[in-house]
Amino acid sequence: MSVTRALLGGLSLVGLAPVYAQEREELAGLDAYVRASLEDWNLPGLAVAVVFEDELVFAQGFGVKELGRDDPIDAHTRFQIGSVSKGFGAAAIGALVDDELVGWDDPVVEHLPWFALEDPELTQQITIRDLLAHTSGMPAHAYSALAILGKREVAERARLLDNQGPLRTEYRYSNQAYGIADLVVEAVSEMSWGEWVEARIFGPLAMTDSSASPYGVWAPEFVAPTFLGTAPAGAVSLDDAPDLNLAMPHGVDREGNRRILPWQSYDNLQAAGSVVSTVVDMANWLRMHLNRGEFEGKQVLSEATVAELHAPQIAAPGIFLFADEGRDSYCLGWERETFDGSVYLSHGGGIFGFPAYVALLPELNAGVVVLANGSLWTPYYPHQEIVAWVFGRLLGLEERDWHAEVMAHTDAILARVDQSVAAEEAARLRGTRPSLPLAGYAGTYGSEVAGTLEVSAREGQLRLQFAGVGAFSGELEHWHEDVFRLYYDGGDGQAYRSSLATFELDATGRVIALDLGAFGKYRRAK
Repeated sequence: MSVTRALLGGLSLVGLAPVYAQEREELAGLDAYVRASLEDWNLPGLAVAVVFEDELVFAQGFGVKELGRDDPIDAHTRFQIGSVSKGFGAAAIGALVDDELVGWDDPVVEHLPWFALEDPELTQQITIRDLLAHTSGMPAHAYSALAILGKREVAERARLLDNQGPLRTEYRYSNQAYGIADLVVEAVSEMSWGEWVEARIFGPLAMTDSSASPYGVWAPEFVAPTFLGTAPAGAVSLDDAPDLNLAMPHGVDREGNRRILPWQSYDNLQAAGSVVSTVVDMANWLRMHLNRGEFEGKQVLSEATVAELHAPQIAAPGIFLFADEGRDSYCLGWERETFDGSVYLSHGGGIFGFPAYVALLPELNAGVVVLANGSLWTPYYPHQEIVAWVFGRLLGLEERDWHAEVMAHTDAILARVDQSVAAEEAARLRGTRPSLPLAGYAGTYGSEVAGTLEVSAREGQLRLQFAGVGAFSGELEHWHEDVFRLYYDGGDGQAYRSSLATFELDATGRVIALDLGAFGKYRRAK
């Protein structure tokens, strides 16, 4: 059995909540289809909602909120939605545009005079549109999301980033950019980002079970405060939220068994991924988009603003497996492709243990949202096959085995993962030893961008901990020479499971730096 197949095995689907709304004839059998496909995905559970012609026509929960409990997911169960939040981030700016308080093409410095990048000329040129369309050239992730830092601190450290790309010449997905758009909202509205979103979007859309942050649901001690972090209280379960209808996220442990994860804060890049919602609430969000900004007689966003949110901004790689070829672009908080010749808008989200996906066919006046509570190597594929099944039925397309197609693509991805793991193992220099006793690597390491971390040596083991209770931490196991494998305490155990960490020594044999690869390089304090 492959490494990745072992990580996915051993679960079965349990529990089924009742259908929420009257099911249309075209969607007869959707519940059976989802149950059958989930047998291969081994997810603890998920929820699905479908809107069509401005009605909620299907909303149902499948599986359980937490493994080991007979507590079924229903249509009102809360999930984190990760980067699906970017649609709300762009809409929050859109509400300011409607109020004539900002313009899409305003320079960021017009509203955030303190904003600065390494290049002063570029600083003056970046606009709000650039932030939302991923054309700013800013990097995908801010290393500072690993430490416990406020959103202003994270944004101010953008001036220290040395991997800035060119402006408006290529698509470069950036959570960092959305974090800065968040601060534009706060500066202009004189409200917190969450207060603005709740007042201008959640409230008018009757999204009563939604929140702009996991801290709107949980007490702080039960939330991992950073990317790859852990909850200050330790292990978290539904026992810690006995009166709330919410799902627990699941990853896998080092033996490949499912483990319960805490909810994770992304509040220092809030507009990029912090929203909490349910499929019923998200159905209202989709209805507003399909109705050109109107929801049940209220104009939540202007028709012009919704059109701008949906308009292509830059060519971008598509994420929908069943899209037509060659028409992919990013809009403002939405991906744009075509499906069977019709405009297809979507966005995925991947907070650990909470893969999420929303999709619209505006010409059909239809939308689908799928929220799940288990990490996967291919987080959107089970969601996408459900979307394809629904849209295929509503469009009257010829029957097609969507599930077989996604499983074939998934097998190919897992095979590549196994090949990568095998290549790493083959490159490992077996029989080598560290240059120093483990205590020789212990100490404080720092980066201007990401702050400080501590490496400690105890009982024959090295551990890494960023500053702050619950911040990114992990176990360092010797790999070869002065390279160690870092196993993340707060990772999903799959795509975010571990990486190589290299200690750099000077000519005297003293450790001077720790290179964490994609997570940055840290100088050792003298």
